[in-house]
Amino acid sequence: MKIKSLEVYGFGKWIDKKIDPLQQLQLFYGENEAGKTTLMAFIHSILFGFPTKQSSELRYEPKNSSQYGGRLVVSDTPFGEVIIERIKGKANGEVTVTLANGEVGSDALLEKIVNGIDKATYQALFSFNLFGLQKIQQMNRTKLNRYFLSVGTLGNEQLLKVADKFQLEAGKLYKQTGRVPEINQKIKQVEAKRKQVRFAKEKNDEYTTLYTQKEAFENEIVSLRKRSVQAEERLEQLNHLATNWNHFSEMLLIQQELSQLTLAELPEDGLYQLNHLNQAIEQVRIDIMQENERSKHLKEKSKLTQSQQLYLTHKESIQELFASSDNIKAMLQEKEFIERDIQKETNLMVRDKLQLGLNIGQPIPPAQTPEQKRAYQLLYQKTRESEEKKQEAAEKTAFLQYQNESLSTQLDKIEPLLWDKATLQQVEESHQKKAARNLPEKQIQTTVPSANKKLLTAGSGILVGLFASFSGLFLSNGFSLFLVGFGLLLVISSLFLAIKKPAKNKLAKTETAVAYTYEDYIKQIELRKQWRDKLAEIDQVAVELKQATEKSEIIRREQQENQEESHRINEQNGYPSSFSITDLVKKGDLFDSLRERNKAVEEKEKQLEQLNEKLVEWKAQVDFLEPVIFVDWRHLPAVLSGFLRFYQEAKGDEQALAALSKKEEEHQEQLKQRVYKQRELENQRNDLFRSVKAKNEQDFRKNYVLFEERKQKQARLALLKQQVSEDISLLEQYRDRTDLLEDIEKTRKQIQQYKKTEEQQINQKIKCEVALNELEKGGAYSVLLQEYANLKSELQELVNKWASYRVAAEMIERALTHARKDRFPETLQDTTEFFKLLTNERYQQVFVKDDKIEVQRQDGTIFDATELSQGTAEQLYVALRFAFVKNASDIVQLPLMIDDGFVNFDQDRKSQMIELMKRMSEKTQIFYFTFDKEALSNFRKEQIEMLY
Repeated sequence: MKIKSLEVYGFGKWIDKKIDPLQQLQLFYGENEAGKTTLMAFIHSILFGFPTKQSSELRYEPKNSSQYGGRLVVSDTPFGEVIIERIKGKANGEVTVTLANGEVGSDALLEKIVNGIDKATYQALFSFNLFGLQKIQQMNRTKLNRYFLSVGTLGNEQLLKVADKFQLEAGKLYKQTGRVPEINQKIKQVEAKRKQVRFAKEKNDEYTTLYTQKEAFENEIVSLRKRSVQAEERLEQLNHLATNWNHFSEMLLIQQELSQLTLAELPEDGLYQLNHLNQAIEQVRIDIMQENERSKHLKEKSKLTQSQQLYLTHKESIQELFASSDNIKAMLQEKEFIERDIQKETNLMVRDKLQLGLNIGQPIPPAQTPEQKRAYQLLYQKTRESEEKKQEAAEKTAFLQYQNESLSTQLDKIEPLLWDKATLQQVEESHQKKAARNLPEKQIQTTVPSANKKLLTAGSGILVGLFASFSGLFLSNGFSLFLVGFGLLLVISSLFLAIKKPAKNKLAKTETAVAYTYEDYIKQIELRKQWRDKLAEIDQVAVELKQATEKSEIIRREQQENQEESHRINEQNGYPSSFSITDLVKKGDLFDSLRERNKAVEEKEKQLEQLNEKLVEWKAQVDFLEPVIFVDWRHLPAVLSGFLRFYQEAKGDEQALAALSKKEEEHQEQLKQRVYKQRELENQRNDLFRSVKAKNEQDFRKNYVLFEERKQKQARLALLKQQVSEDISLLEQYRDRTDLLEDIEKTRKQIQQYKKTEEQQINQKIKCEVALNELEKGGAYSVLLQEYANLKSELQELVNKWASYRVAAEMIERALTHARKDRFPETLQDTTEFFKLLTNERYQQVFVKDDKIEVQRQDGTIFDATELSQGTAEQLYVALRFAFVKNASDIVQLPLMIDDGFVNFDQDRKSQMIELMKRMSEKTQIFYFTFDKEALSNFRKEQIEMLY
């Protein structure tokens, strides 16, 4: 977790204070009373709550503001970027946690973000000040173990609570001396029922025998399971011993070597006595001894480290690799650019696909072949021709419908004026008689003709209107709406005409006698002629309408076939279903740019693959340096950076070794000049040799070397004893590792035998139960047996439940204890590494022995922590705390806060401390609060926050 910014609403002296952004390594500088500790307490309070009023901690409630609290913006959490706000409220304050997606939570969500740790644990591991540093000399093994347990179980407090809950639930079910728990009561019930069953069956010898055998088998099964569990526990213990056997073997070997090493007591000033054997040649001897000491010192300094040995052994290969490093760096940059281009092009391809109607995973349609283009053009022409034909047919149909309606309207006007056939015949006969007799006109009574022809006209209009409406529905252009509307209007008009009562002439309605003149008769003859002509025209229009309808149906089928062909083309070529044949012909190949972009991506991927092959080949050449280059070897830029750093350091070491070699040659030349004088002292020197039972100078010095080796072996022996102290009594029971492995195999076979025997006993028990069931025949005794079996089943269920609680709790506690043990040596190892860095390698080892923290100096001298100077002891404490934080980083990452922790350090120690903080800040955010102005020069401007 990283704190990106903070905003104080009101806390102590800080009112409306905002700091944004906060760096990975952030320095807060200010004089005394500037508010550094207040700001540090603010971060504690936002993350873990304000101190209660009953707490001894300061609450930092502002004096000049009603606001109390603030907020933090944090990143690198399981939920991404999160805003944590806490203001004044009940108990520890009211907290609001806002996630990046807008989701809002409270204390439960905040607890997940900080991995369930509380304020005390955070202050114990991730926050310290000068007072904490000064307590290092009070630290013993017990207190260290508490810290190790904190590291080992960090993030698993809920598991410990669950284990306690399981133990509590198991206690509710059964207590050894209890009466109330369910299992205790159920055992009493089972025992009482068992006595009833035995009493009821005591007369049945066969049943009693079978039941006794069954109980014997059950007891044997329980015994076998118990022995099997014991054997499995022993097997686990033996496997643990096999893991520690190498340490034990090494310890025995060192003990044997020490017992065989017999050295006379050597005077500590033996070399000094050698230099002062003869007063007369004292100065010469002193010069010789000084030269020898200088030579020895130069040899020690010239001793090659593993890195130097690798460099000198593979010098040519390393130089070749260095010569190619610029190319590799360029390849890495090129790889990054190519990967960025591939991602960019891929995103553009996805965008273009979506715009063109393709799914993201859908393949890009192939390019159109000339044959396909010709086929598309032909289908396009057919589609256009069908559309034009359809348009013409629709226009013709509309014209015919209009013509039919016009003729119907004319008929409607003529028909009311027509006489019926009888009237016309009467008038005609009257005028004929008049003409023959030359008589005056007679008045003739008649009625106006009926409108029978109206029904025929209305029916034709309805048919034409329906045809126009259906034709409009199948058209896809704007003219279809006109046809639909016109057809509906024509149908409605025809229906109105059909149901309208025919209008009658006033004369016909009243059937009053009307006298018609000859002129009226002539007009009637003319009207009848017009009426017959209009009927003929309507019949012709109806025929043409039928032909137009049939033609429209043919055109519709052609269009449907064209559409089906277009859909088939889309499906075969992977075109979007929304594409029409017009799009394929008019817009051209819309996927050409998409294919080119895809081709470009494939080419870049090939380039990337070639670069990766070259980079992997280069890394394979550098792999032999992995033991000495401490970087993430899965990250090639880090490997390259580590290799360049290794090469520069190796070149510097090579020059330093050359200078030491030259000095060594000079000292040897000076020794040669004193050889003659040294020979004069051989007699006196021999006396010194005899005093330590040495034959010559080589033997004399060898005794001192062996003496030093013995000290080192004794130190190693003490460390090994500490590591296997818990198992040493068990390990001594075996002659060798083979003996231990044989015992492991024997135990495995014993477990298998137990299981096999248990299976046999279960089979025998089942046989007894089957025989018992045969003997049980109804009645009260059967009821007792059933009740007894039911009680036993209920008891077994309760026991299984109780056992599951106990086993689960035990497994959780074992797992957490195992996790703690695994982190113990890693934390000590990191502590040693940090302590060496802080002390410029003056101290080489940190270990815990006899409930005390001890350190080993470069010359092999071992000191208790209480014997160290205050500055060195504080460096040791810092190394311990940083090691704890590093070993907890795989579980939880929280910012590390240091409040003026290094005021007792001299300038050299402060420089080393800042270097260690920079190293730690690569993975852990660090806030350093100080009033030391000299520290400002070690930080960049953006890393410094000035407090006033």
